[in-house]
Amino acid sequence: MLWLFLGYMAIVQAQEPPAPEEQDSADEVEECKDNVTRLKNRMLGLQFYLQDKKDHEEFCPKVEWEQPTLEKYREDPKSNLPEGCKPEKKE
Repeated sequence: MLWLFLGYMAIVQAQEPPAPEEQDSADEVEECKDNVTRLKNRMLGLQFYLQDKKDHEEFCPKVEWEQPTLEKYREDPKSNLPEGCKPEKKE
């Protein structure tokens, strides 16, 4: 008889909507993912900003180039050096 009761309780609990704490946890996970993505973009933006500054000074100091702001790099983390100013990749 105990087995029937435990089976019934398992079915009832499985059909109940998630508790508010579980929904809060899902929201916290999404918020954490968003924060990680923002942090990653900020760090990559800083890395590209500093690398572009160094590469411009090293490979093409005579080319007139106004470096975008750090915020621009953080919005879209990528190199913004002018064409022909990037160092050749070594394979």
